[in-house]
Amino acid sequence: MKIFTFFLYANLFSFNVTNLYLQEYYQNNSLPVIDGKINPSEWKNAKVFTDFYIFLPKSDKKDYDSTIVYVKQSKDALYFAFKFFPKEKVISQSLVRDRSSDEENEFFIFLDLENKNQNGYFFAFNFIGNQRDMLIYNQKNVSQEWDWIWENKSTIYREATATEPGYIETEVKIPVDKIQNKNTEQIGINFTLFAYRPDGTYYFYSIVPNNELMSLKKTYKMNITPFDERLNININATPFLMSNKFNDSTYKANGGGELSLSLDKHKLKATYNTDESTLEADPYSFSFYNRPIYLEEKRLFFSKDLDIYRSQINLFYTRAIENINYGFNYTYRSSKFKAGAIFVEDDPESSGNTRQFFTTRPVFYGNNFNFGGFFLHSNKKADNYKENILSFDGLYYFPSNPLRFAGQYATNFNGNAYKLVAAYQNNNNSGPYGSFSYNKVDDKFKATTSFNPNVGLVNNYDEISATGGYAWIIERPLFSGISINTGYYRSRALNDNFKMQESIYMNFYTKITGTLSFNGYTEYNQPNDFDEFGNITKRNNYINEFSLRYLTGNNAFFAGYMFGPYYTTYIKNPYFGGNIILGDKIALNGSVNFYDMYDIKRTIINARMDFRILKQFYLRSFFRKDTYSQNALLNTMLQYEFFAGSNIYLVMNLEGKKLQYVRRYFKIGYEFNF
Repeated sequence: MKIFTFFLYANLFSFNVTNLYLQEYYQNNSLPVIDGKINPSEWKNAKVFTDFYIFLPKSDKKDYDSTIVYVKQSKDALYFAFKFFPKEKVISQSLVRDRSSDEENEFFIFLDLENKNQNGYFFAFNFIGNQRDMLIYNQKNVSQEWDWIWENKSTIYREATATEPGYIETEVKIPVDKIQNKNTEQIGINFTLFAYRPDGTYYFYSIVPNNELMSLKKTYKMNITPFDERLNININATPFLMSNKFNDSTYKANGGGELSLSLDKHKLKATYNTDESTLEADPYSFSFYNRPIYLEEKRLFFSKDLDIYRSQINLFYTRAIENINYGFNYTYRSSKFKAGAIFVEDDPESSGNTRQFFTTRPVFYGNNFNFGGFFLHSNKKADNYKENILSFDGLYYFPSNPLRFAGQYATNFNGNAYKLVAAYQNNNNSGPYGSFSYNKVDDKFKATTSFNPNVGLVNNYDEISATGGYAWIIERPLFSGISINTGYYRSRALNDNFKMQESIYMNFYTKITGTLSFNGYTEYNQPNDFDEFGNITKRNNYINEFSLRYLTGNNAFFAGYMFGPYYTTYIKNPYFGGNIILGDKIALNGSVNFYDMYDIKRTIINARMDFRILKQFYLRSFFRKDTYSQNALLNTMLQYEFFAGSNIYLVMNLEGKKLQYVRRYFKIGYEFNF
């Protein structure tokens, strides 16, 4: 007992001494207020970066736009400031969080808080306040579903003229106290900055030489003062309340929420009556060959941890789980080992016929490899149906070249599935790239939560895919970017060798000028089909698509034409659309598609408006019309965004041929931190 007491007091003394040191350090370093105006007194003693390297296209020149970056830290956050002197246009097009265009100026912040150059976080902003964030794993893979609460604010003091550069100040605050597994002495950081030249061509520059776009392979190693962990206990509660009314029916209310508890490297989340109303419809997509559309996970209960469950075979497609009654989600994260376990009960048909899922996945990360396992148990009591899935997967990548090899084996103890992948990864700059994969699924293998790329067909199929290409990014006014790739793909049923697809294809893209780009795609596909007598036959499908995109100021317009023989018809699909930005308040985008196939002519119109009334207060409206089905949709929403994941919504949906069906929503969800 005396020995235990001695160690307890020793630890408390050490903890208090560290806290006193940190308190003195932070008191002597005033912290910035994120108002988009760089006050010299607030950024005193900050780390300053003024030297950059142009890496895309690769150049040894130092003619990038003058830029100064400041970095400071507090006990629980990192602060960044940017002084940007653009010599040319600055394009800002996005007012919707986590969305961006290829043309707009954005600054990227990369954080490798483990300091391993393997896993980290990506933050991007444009100069009208829009944010994007993603989680990065295995150096280059990203989880776009991940969201974080952070601040950014820009002030545009002047725009560039023929005789004087523009000037923009931006301040950013990224809290890191709730991020697990932080290095206490040194972290990796990087900034990737995007700008235009006078001839309209673009370039990327960074604080590290020979950088690779969207990668953690190379970072600047910055020494830090240890963040104040305070035993690192964090509690978050996110309750929500929603009511809705359909036409003349009475209002119905619904409520639920989530609770999160994190301690050091451990995190436990609980959910009750999980919010399924994303209030933004999944995107409409036309799919050839009955291919399924992969839908993004938007529920925060899942989305922030999906990197742990990523593997070559998608055995845990969370959108297959619907109408969750309750659930628990546990994660553990360290620099070498990550693990997760999830239990949920759902009622997909709202009939009381519930399903239960339990899954767990450990992943070990070595220097140049990782190895993981996966187990899933599902149970549908009413149907007396149970599943048990066991899987192992691994990835190896060479430290000195972009070769990667990966494989996965899965079994439900009646049938098996496996996938092998070899890839020569593009570094996102320029050069060759290619990949080969083989995937096989037995007829007795089934997993309720797996994503089957051959929807509507039973298992017992295999797939072969081989693709390769080359990208050129060259510093010149015409044809500064060129990419060409070609490939082969075959998917067939193994019981009768019925080929769902067997295609060769080629894609060509070029940036003709700084404002005009062209894309062309050609595919020759010979799938099997059934003739009018039920006999297997072979079709000759030949699909072509060509499109142009033109940029003028902050606005972009596109037009294209897809055509060719497809099974027993001939497709004609001209389309056009555009994105228009009015100041920093209003974004308009829309498209019109004309389809002529199977003797059916239809026009599909999509239009969207985003109006930022105040800093965090938005009016959003979306309209869709299909002239063949005569159905129309008008969705109008008032949204007040406290921060990512915490919003108040007032929504009105009108549907039907004459928009006669009216549904009204009110929803509030807010995250409380303790």
